Amino acid sequence: MLIRELEQQGNWLFRHRSYVPLVLLPLAVLVMATHRTPWTDSPLLERLYELGCLLVSLSGLIVRGLTLGYAQSGTSGRNTKEQIAEHLNTTGLYAVCRHPLYLGNILMMIGVLLFVKSLLLAVAGSLFYLLFYERIIAAEEKFLHDRFGEPFGEWATATSFLWPHFSRWQKPAQRFSWRAAVKGEFYGFTAIVTAMTLLRHLDIRFTEATWRLDVVWLTALALALVAFILLRFLRKQTAFFEK
Repeated sequence: MLIRELEQQGNWLFRHRSYVPLVLLPLAVLVMATHRTPWTDSPLLERLYELGCLLVSLSGLIVRGLTLGYAQSGTSGRNTKEQIAEHLNTTGLYAVCRHPLYLGNILMMIGVLLFVKSLLLAVAGSLFYLLFYERIIAAEEKFLHDRFGEPFGEWATATSFLWPHFSRWQKPAQRFSWRAAVKGEFYGFTAIVTAMTLLRHLDIRFTEATWRLDVVWLTALALALVAFILLRFLRKQTAFFEK
């Protein structure tokens, strides 16, 4: 019965997985509002720290991009209504760990949580994310086991859950598709830059008790939005990403 309950919770979370993590945003704002002491007096150290957080999130985006670029058609999609898998991916990053897309999501969120400059929030948010994906994965693996049977069982037994083992990398049979990688991940890139720009300006407001524009982050956001508009137009109005 517990397994069945986890599966039901996982299916619900799977359908709403794009929105559930947003519950962490009000918590992040609350933490920033109640910790008004500046983290450092050095603008250079602060900027380097922000860059480090951005790189952590971008590493998750790269993991997702590599996964999607090598994934077979009909798998690793952004579908939310139901589980879909026309093939069982077992090579590339799927040979490194069973759920590289979720690993990428966790890295992306850790970078954003660290940006708040609260170790407690980063740890609590990471644990929340792990429990969140634990249930989604329980439902997803039940679906894959029912769909593919013994081949799934053999692959799952030999491949780690989320912790990557890069020595197990197997070159995929299909060539890497940068179009598939960009098509799937420009939304995530825009979300990262938007979230960090918002958090940066909230940090200024709470620590300096005034609103001040951060030109660096606003420039990054403007460039990200221009790229987003262009890529979304190509995705929705042309066949550019289908070549």
